[in-house]
Amino acid sequence: MRNFIFLAVLGFWMISCGTSDQNTKEETDRVPELTLVDSMQIDRLVVPTLLDYSEDGKHFLFFDFQSNELILTDPLGKVLISTNRSEDGPNSYKSGYFSACRFVNGNQILVDTYAGSFLYDFAFNLIDSKPAKIQTISQMLGDTPGFVVDENYQFKFGYLESDLDQIRVDDQLKMDEYDFLKVSNADGEVKFSSQVPRSVNYIQKPGQYMGYDPIAKIKNDRIYLQFMLTPAIYTYSFPELELLDSINLDPGENFRPTEPAPEQENFGIFFEDLKGSRYENFIFSNDYLLTWYLKGAPDEEVDALDRRVVGDEKYQAVEKKYKTPVYQIYKEKEKIWEGEWPIKLNVKKDLLYSVNAKPGEDPNSVERDVQTFYFYELR
Repeated sequence: MRNFIFLAVLGFWMISCGTSDQNTKEETDRVPELTLVDSMQIDRLVVPTLLDYSEDGKHFLFFDFQSNELILTDPLGKVLISTNRSEDGPNSYKSGYFSACRFVNGNQILVDTYAGSFLYDFAFNLIDSKPAKIQTISQMLGDTPGFVVDENYQFKFGYLESDLDQIRVDDQLKMDEYDFLKVSNADGEVKFSSQVPRSVNYIQKPGQYMGYDPIAKIKNDRIYLQFMLTPAIYTYSFPELELLDSINLDPGENFRPTEPAPEQENFGIFFEDLKGSRYENFIFSNDYLLTWYLKGAPDEEVDALDRRVVGDEKYQAVEKKYKTPVYQIYKEKEKIWEGEWPIKLNVKKDLLYSVNAKPGEDPNSVERDVQTFYFYELR
């Protein structure tokens, strides 16, 4: 990751829409600034997805969803190697997709698929493979947020293949009894497990939803879980998975609870997801917690769409218009600000970043031969 000649401090205060002048003055005295601290450029024609970075910060792992290439770079963004390991061959992970790729053991890369776990060196030579003992549950193929690792353990949101008959009733997942939170060793042997908290939305209102897995982050001897449809962050001991605490995120009026899909509709989960809000990610930055959720679209506009298709032009137009982020900042458990910024942020572990645009810029304004990642902190 390269420090450019300047270190830019973004000159705007984060001010919530609709706040009175007096309250705004009081709030902004306590609200940190979003500060640009670093950037890197990758020589690719399309934006690759950041999958992980090594603990020593010397390697970054990306994936190009157009070419199916795994990309290993140095901290400057220089491509060290790129390769397609989804195709047939002795080094293939034998699948058209993966659920997650993570750095492990200091100098190896783990690719997790439905078929198994595949261990590579930094030249993407296959070192070892074994069947998956814990099957991951996620709607987000390619970078599942509910699979994280540390030097000794792996956390997955999933189930043992032998337990499949315990988690399904009438072809629906039964989320309220089984231990979907699982910590294993590197061999996939379960060491600790726990149930989903009772306050999670799909426990309170059972049914079919777009996603069930949480966003997970390991920090010291804690693991933090954010179930994307529930406005809370849960704190567990790690690796023991004992529930210790939770933070009520207390979103404003822009947050619309997501309802379960009508049973008779094949694509109902997509339209309910379009109506409702979901949390996208969170990060601890210095002494602050930053998180954000997407707004929901009005019922009448979603109900006017053709329920037989998903993703057509009208669907995408509603999605683009309404599914925009609302950011929240917390100091300990106190929310000190909530509002909208002119930027789309992303998170990978302890990195907060945007791609090809700083605040107020359009990432699609020009065609690019290189892709720029901008990194931020709250200060």
